[in-house]
Amino acid sequence: MHYSLDDAAALLSIAEDLHAAAAEIPIPTPTAYGTGLAEDLEDQIRRLTTLLSSFANTVAVHSRTPRAHGRPPLRTHRRVVMEAHAAGAVGTALAELAEAMVQVAVLQDAPGLHHPAGHADAVRSAHAALDGLFDSARRRLHRAAHQLHGGADHLARPSAQAPSTIPESRVAPSPPASATARRSFNR
Repeated sequence: MHYSLDDAAALLSIAEDLHAAAAEIPIPTPTAYGTGLAEDLEDQIRRLTTLLSSFANTVAVHSRTPRAHGRPPLRTHRRVVMEAHAAGAVGTALAELAEAMVQVAVLQDAPGLHHPAGHADAVRSAHAALDGLFDSARRRLHRAAHQLHGGADHLARPSAQAPSTIPESRVAPSPPASATARRSFNR
């Protein structure tokens, strides 16, 4: 039986990183939308960028590895594909956090708005946009982490047989040596 514990462990580690990143996305409160929010976002964007870079590295390294019999090892290939899918989710969450930076800039510029009615509307709109962007990024990262957990469970399951072995039922039985010897005497 063959276990792919290294591939499964890699996926579980990435899943935990995604859960942690999602948990650290700022949850703004009505009184703290501007205080330190830009710095928190910067930290999260840097963290997600590092994860995305790691995924790109994994895919690049995998594409350069020598292939046995012209094909990559199936379990490792599956892990790399799962990481690539997670990279898509991280990239989208990263885009949402970049849009959140725009909303933080709007909030920081809100005192400069000339019309009091426009000021209140801009602040409400920025608050609503931030809430939506943060919630969406959190959900996206948690969903990607859950998918990686499922993939790790699948990779960690034992396969019925190692791919390099041939089942006995496919090998033609060779006749016993005594039967071959008798046939040569009967001629």
